[in-house]
Amino acid sequence: MADADRKTLSETSDPAPASGGTWMPWLAVGWVLLLVLTAVAELGGFDDLRLALDFQRHFR
Repeated sequence: MADADRKTLSETSDPAPASGGTWMPWLAVGWVLLLVLTAVAELGGFDDLRLALDFQRHFR
């Protein structure tokens, strides 16, 4: 009976929250992907991609 009470208690309790760093790898991957796309657009001469990645245009 005591084992059943412990099992029920552990199933109903919420798991510990994550350390808060689960989004950081995704943010890093996003920045690297953005830099790679920018480099490909500049070196490859893709005007449409360069215009899409031109952030200064969005803030004028």
